[in-house]
Amino acid sequence: MDFRKTWQHLFRASQLALFLALISSPIVGAQSPPGPPPINAKAAELVDANSGQVLYTKNAQQELPMASVTKLMTLYIAVRAIERHQIRLHDMVPADEEAYRIGGSQIWLEPGERLSVDQMLKAVAVGSANDAAYALGTYISGSEAGFVQQMNETAKALGMTHTHFSNPHGLPQSNHYSSAHDLAILGEKAVKLPLLLKYTSLWEDRSIRNGKGGTLWLVNHNRLLRTYPGADGLKTGFTREAGYCMVATAKKGETRMVVAILGAPTGKIRAQDAASLLTWGFQNFRTVSIAPAHKIMGYVDVRRGVEPRVAAWVVDPVLLTLPASSGHISQALTLPQEVQAPVRVGQALGHLEIKSGRHVIRSVSIVAAKQVARTTIGALTWKYLWKLFT
Repeated sequence: MDFRKTWQHLFRASQLALFLALISSPIVGAQSPPGPPPINAKAAELVDANSGQVLYTKNAQQELPMASVTKLMTLYIAVRAIERHQIRLHDMVPADEEAYRIGGSQIWLEPGERLSVDQMLKAVAVGSANDAAYALGTYISGSEAGFVQQMNETAKALGMTHTHFSNPHGLPQSNHYSSAHDLAILGEKAVKLPLLLKYTSLWEDRSIRNGKGGTLWLVNHNRLLRTYPGADGLKTGFTREAGYCMVATAKKGETRMVVAILGAPTGKIRAQDAASLLTWGFQNFRTVSIAPAHKIMGYVDVRRGVEPRVAAWVVDPVLLTLPASSGHISQALTLPQEVQAPVRVGQALGHLEIKSGRHVIRSVSIVAAKQVARTTIGALTWKYLWKLFT
């Protein structure tokens, strides 16, 4: 049994159950948000990208073809490789015969031609170029098979349990599928990469050669970039098998939403479904920041430690998604006055309860920020004598 996968699934399920319980509870001064808009796509999911809270689902676990939304994983892996200094934006990526013959949407790479990583990313993000996606993936992992393996390993690490990739571009192929829930997870991770958003927010690009002394005019199929305020990504896709698909994101104030759409009947309806869910999310929910990552919440005395006390903090950012009409948010911190040495890094010391009105909506573990070793008898004796004679 894959305990990590099981835990991730249970954690997501518990998040959704807690959220549903919250919005249905009679919180003083708050009203439940209105129902979501009708959605025509086969499957959809809306999440608050900051908290990870699922706000809407429709057939979100159903495994469906995703067409060129596949390239969002290609972009994600490529940008992560840049962040880790495995590749650089000015590196030159070669094209081979396979890239030349790939077909579909492309920038018509010639065998032996080289374009920079920067240009390949633009071609993938803006032009949805299959040949560029293939060439970039092959450059990163050494072969298409190696890159597909990396795609599937990354999906597994992110908790995408209803996803399997067979290629880096999304052209129809057996055993190539995802779900709205899994793509929302990927979108939630992708929006945390500023460089990725830089490319997916481009409406057009004219920087790539056309082989005739001029440049190609690449136009993004994500019409929300021009029509929806705050939209800055992520990726669209279409095949006859998959229908019209999309992972989109927009930000208003401190709240960022991600929506995944699979199997819409037309491109217009795909954009309408995404925009309707984004608008419903922004109008009816708000992101509340309780504490940033590594915020020290207090100190606890350490008995017989080499240091007299240890800082207690939250490891990850504490963010909540609440109905826009919810009441005042309060906090209640519980920490012991003293703990016994030794203390381990990450050792649970107490908890922080977050309340909306009288309702506890979340409890966060408060842990030790550092290690505190146990002092020796000799050190204790010396400390006692020092205090006695000074």
